[in-house]
Amino acid sequence: MKKEISRRNFIKGTAALTAGAALMGLAGCAEEKTPAPQEAPKSKHVKVAVFSPTEGTKNAAAMLAAKFSDDVEFADLTNATSRTEEVTFAAEDLAIVAAPSYGGQIPMIEGLFTNLKGDNTPCVVVCAFGNRAAENVYANIASIVSKQGFVVVGAIGLVTPHVFASVAKAGHSRPNVDDNKIMAEFAGKVMDKLNSGTVEAITIEGTPEVDFAKEISAAPKEFKAENCIQCGACAANCSTGAIDPQTLEIDETKCINCMRCSFVCEYNARSYDTAVKRDFIEGKLSAKKSVEYFI
Repeated sequence: MKKEISRRNFIKGTAALTAGAALMGLAGCAEEKTPAPQEAPKSKHVKVAVFSPTEGTKNAAAMLAAKFSDDVEFADLTNATSRTEEVTFAAEDLAIVAAPSYGGQIPMIEGLFTNLKGDNTPCVVVCAFGNRAAENVYANIASIVSKQGFVVVGAIGLVTPHVFASVAKAGHSRPNVDDNKIMAEFAGKVMDKLNSGTVEAITIEGTPEVDFAKEISAAPKEFKAENCIQCGACAANCSTGAIDPQTLEIDETKCINCMRCSFVCEYNARSYDTAVKRDFIEGKLSAKKSVEYFI
């Protein structure tokens, strides 16, 4: 079956290509006559913990990690089963903990990032947002990891393609070359801080608690039974375990509408009707937001 050319497939292809380039220190610098931004000394082991249902956040985190080191390790905590085992960080590591903004806070998943265990490990928190705003995401992540043995030394907000927008609209092709330069600048300042010998936590404004009762705008789900081959990929990859592996039915009390199921479905059986939200998102978020960071 021929796959439709959709935003999902576009993100899949670009995320894989850009993440690979980022880990070689090349992301965002491929255009001719564009000098590579000055990067921080690459000496630390960087360990990235990321929640990224459609891989936009993972892609951005990979680009950022490449600014710190050539020695990068990933802990992808997107699938429900990936959060059942402890992920440890050494004192000499640099942790990067990244999540997307869902209505101005981290995704409403009980225990997200609580399986991470630091050892007074310096940590950078990352919010990926679709050209709108990070709001309380920094404070949410910082509050969690600070209780898990991490010292938050920096925070950065990276613009990524909005999940409801078409491929040419809100957040398209972000992070871009200009974003890449700002990320390198941020990484340099973080490394200067770490190399000074004094690792102190920064103060982050915002509400640290996640509002689990908050209503998040979601696009309607679509299921094409004639396309489904019962492979179970949607259930196996569901970020909250909301899909029954036998019946493939969705428990709406567990679903957070992260679009993970549609992203991993290779047969277009599961999808979201993003057109319902697209006009509003693209109308409100047409002006490009800049990368922001805090040291």
